[in-house]
Amino acid sequence: MTNLPYVPTEYSTKPGINKLENENHFIIDDTLPLYLDEKRASRVEGIDKYYLERLPNEREGFIDIQMANQKSIMAVACFWMAEQLANEYSYITFRSENDYYVLDNELTNETVYVNQELEVIQTLKSPLCNCSKQCLSCDYPKPDYINLFDAICSQIQEDVCVMQNDRLVASHVCLPSWWSPTEKINKSMAEIHAGVPGMDNTNYQAIWKACVNKGPFVRYNWGFTDTMILNQHSDKGIGKNFDSDSLYLRVERQVLQGFPVIQSVLFLIRTFVTDVKTLTNEQRAAMAIAIENMSEEELDYKGITNKRTSIISWLR
Repeated sequence: MTNLPYVPTEYSTKPGINKLENENHFIIDDTLPLYLDEKRASRVEGIDKYYLERLPNEREGFIDIQMANQKSIMAVACFWMAEQLANEYSYITFRSENDYYVLDNELTNETVYVNQELEVIQTLKSPLCNCSKQCLSCDYPKPDYINLFDAICSQIQEDVCVMQNDRLVASHVCLPSWWSPTEKINKSMAEIHAGVPGMDNTNYQAIWKACVNKGPFVRYNWGFTDTMILNQHSDKGIGKNFDSDSLYLRVERQVLQGFPVIQSVLFLIRTFVTDVKTLTNEQRAAMAIAIENMSEEELDYKGITNKRTSIISWLR
């Protein structure tokens, strides 16, 4: 997988958010079939493991209001994603047709019909597959798409999270980087990043307000892995062996789109993986210096405590 949007030159726990200027929110490229195959495999493994929404809390009361609020948040997120994708890519359209909404994606050969509740009524699939060999993309989605949010997230290369009032209220993350979506749902930014060294003094309230009102923003996160596999859910125990002859740079491009009216933020997480051999000598040298400057806590968080010397030697 190529076309890295960012090559790290240092390691920092600062938020590092910058305005998203003249870039697309979504990145769709020729590696799309690889991403879709892994996403479909995740859904087959267990969709409840990768797609979660916040459940009503009986202690807070007014269950009907909580459910209506969640539905409103998801509608805003879905309509924005569908319309933004249609704006950025001509082969994707989103329209109203009689009593239905229709998402049509010529690249994935899927047309998805949803009702006014945004529940999927029907998915039509072209008999032609866009890959060179029989793959998961050739078949109808299994399991069936649940709703518009599930359908959209299953056809793009980004994973998606939605937060409201600094709480994670929805997560469709089929390609996580060494974490579990079920452990993060309904947590705040501070709670989600509690295990990240050096972030205990971060002003999350200021970051949240900026994300809601002043975006969209983009930031990058990176680490090393020993495999090109995208789904590195924490329970799989893969990606951090480093005893082989392979070393890959794994970069996350995170786009943060705010919705002030509902005090919510949509997070798009696009993962890139590339062999370090494809990088320039200067880029590898800069990363070696970044690792040399990491604290023991940071090395442990990245999973490379016992591999520091060998990775630096590999890079140089």
